Amino acid sequence: MHPTEAGTFAAAVLGPIESVEPVQGFVGNQTFRIHAASGATAYLKSGAAIAAEARAIEQAHAVGVPVPEILASSLGRPPYLIMAEVAGTPSDDPDVLVQAVHALRRLHEIHDADADWAGTLTPLITDLGKLVGIVPDDLTDRLRATMPAFIAGVADVPASLLHGDLHARHLYAVDGKLTAILDWGDACYGDPLYDLARLTITAAPETVLTAYGLDPRERVLQRTLSRYRILWSLTALYAEHAADGDWFDPHVRRIAAELS
Repeated sequence: MHPTEAGTFAAAVLGPIESVEPVQGFVGNQTFRIHAASGATAYLKSGAAIAAEARAIEQAHAVGVPVPEILASSLGRPPYLIMAEVAGTPSDDPDVLVQAVHALRRLHEIHDADADWAGTLTPLITDLGKLVGIVPDDLTDRLRATMPAFIAGVADVPASLLHGDLHARHLYAVDGKLTAILDWGDACYGDPLYDLARLTITAAPETVLTAYGLDPRERVLQRTLSRYRILWSLTALYAEHAADGDWFDPHVRRIAAELS
């Protein structure tokens, strides 16, 4: 999408537009910061998962999870979502983290009995041939040997609505109060521990797990989170590769460390 096109879409909602600025984000999406003549600021996001993202935001809002306000959405060509600017800035305040984890618990009360969690995870292993040259062969062999049994073991976990990519930069706050959880483009239904595993990549595991009501010392839990961090890292690799990105090494190193 060209910035001029983004401005045209935004003008229908915000009125005359003063400026449109591309914002760096995930390589598979386009995001623009929109400044209206009225002084309002909004963000327009375009990408393949817009419908799912809008639905997840609406569902999260319905159970009291702080999320961006949706001003407009379209499933046309291109699909887009326009959201009001969120108050605050990214926060790594431990109190904000605890608030976010409590919000996650509310999110995870939304269930889908028809979701196929194993069906979501299994291609991450069966399609490893797509990552030849990115994931070393010996690591691929270890993944194929160890991960199918884990996936089978979590296949029957009741599927909750997940954020799917929660980390500290997605937590906005003002004066220690969580104002919104951002970026719902990876929302899906699955095991709540997957969300916790992703969050513990960038946030203190003990704080996250204790706030959720879990014992961070429990060894089976630790192993489960480790396996989910591997699967999340594989998801990130596939997405980066599909979008012709090149940010592979941190994910590969994480997979190797979690398997050690």
